[in-house]
Parts: sequence; C-alpha cells; structure tokens
Amino acid sequence: GRPYERDKVCQEFKALGKEDFRTLTIIANSRKFSNATFEEIGHLVREIVSLAETCCADGADPSCYDDGSSALSAKSCSGRSPFPVHPGTAECCTHEGLERKLCLAALHHPPQELPKYLQPSDQELCQAFRSDPKDFADRFLHEYASSYSQAPLPLLLGSARTFLSMVSSCCISPAPTACFLREKLERKTLSLLTLVANRACSRFTAYGKDKFTFSYLTALAQKTPAAAFEDLLPLAEGAAEVFAQCCDSVAEDCMQKRV
Repeated sequence: GRPYERDKVCQEFKALGKEDFRTLTIIANSRKFSNATFEEIGHLVREIVSLAETCCADGADPSCYDDGSSALSAKSCSGRSPFPVHPGTAECCTHEGLERKLCLAALHHPPQELPKYLQPSDQELCQAFRSDPKDFADRFLHEYASSYSQAPLPLLLGSARTFLSMVSSCCISPAPTACFLREKLERKTLSLLTLVANRACSRFTAYGKDKFTFSYLTALAQKTPAAAFEDLLPLAEGAAEVFAQCCDSVAEDCMQKRV
C-alpha cells in the first residue's frame, strides 16, 4: 500500500543521496521503458526525484508523497503527457486512485531485440564528456540501460559506474590511450557478464524456468555431444536456478557469486 511505497522510496533516497538516487532512477526507468526517448525518461526522472526530495524531507506532511504520486499519475493520463508512451496507459487510466497507480507502475516495454548501444571511439567519448559531463553521463546511462534492460539492476549499475569512472579519469589523463587500454581490460569481465546476463535473463523471462532448462540442456548437448545426459542435466538445472535467483535480484553481487 501507500505508506510502504513512500517508506521504500524515502529509505532509498536517504541512503543513496540525491545524485545516486537520480542515477538509479535513470537506470531503472530506462530498463523498464527500453524504447522510450532520452527526453521522455528525463521528464519522468525529474518528477520522481523532485517528489522524493520534497516528500522525504524531515517534517514533510505524511500525505505529501501520496498527493504527489496522484498528481504524477494524473499527468501520465493527461492527453499531453511528456512521459514514455505505452499502449497499456489508456487502460490504466480508466482506473482511479491506488489501482491506477499500481497499474501504471507495472507497465514496461518488451526488451530490445538487439542492444542498440555502440561504444564510440575514445576520442569521441572524451569530446562528448568534456563538452558536458553531466549530460554525457545521463545519455550514457539511458542508452546502456535500455540496451541491456534484462541484465540485473545491480550488475547494470556496477558496469555503468565503472564505465563512467573510466571515461572521467582517462579523458583527463596525460596518456589517454594507455589509460583506456588498461581500464577496458580491467572492466572486461564485468562488461562481458552484463552482456551474457542480459541475453540469458531475456531468454529466462521469455521461456520460464522449465523451457529455459531444456533449451540450455540442448545447447550443452550440441556443444559436447560425447557427454552423458545425466552429467549435463545438473548443469542446465544449476544455470536455470542461478537466473531464477539473480535476474530480478537487487543483491549487489548475485551473478558474480554464482557464475
């Protein structure tokens, strides 16, 4: 219900601070609405951060969050909503109050067929970073999270943070080429894990646990035709269990611990 939602958001806002809360909000909503434009996500993020900043302040009226989120859902249902477009919005807007909010909150876009994020050259990265570091970071977070929307949130956040930290340190380095080479090598495991997790979680969501186990088993059998079925089955079941636990997990290193 309502107090739970407010407490959850305020707890996150106070624990993370405004900037990290904003980063997380960009990633979470770009994942959720993977076909939305940067501008649409920007509008939504501004509203969510402003709501948290106002209503999570000490001494804020208890009804502040509820009133603010009602105004937000009314804005989503207005004819000129600046937020991400979704075919299910109209249906949600036929409801009232909490039911409408829950319905709108559950909307999400299907994942992109192929990740659209293509990493520019080091020179292009530094040029964009120098011209406007904040805008560069926001645009990167949006593109990266919408491209890998099925990867677990903590993994996506960790991978995005190491990328931005690489850009900010290498673009001011006296030897940027060597810096980029070293940093890319360091984050190779993390970026590869993000790629693999995105693909696997996308399949897991589409197939469900049993079908995923079977398709994984088939792939293993094709790769190792000499292996016995009894040896491969536990591997396929183990993989399905990892994705069942980690794809929607908010635990910091769920994938890293199990893969």
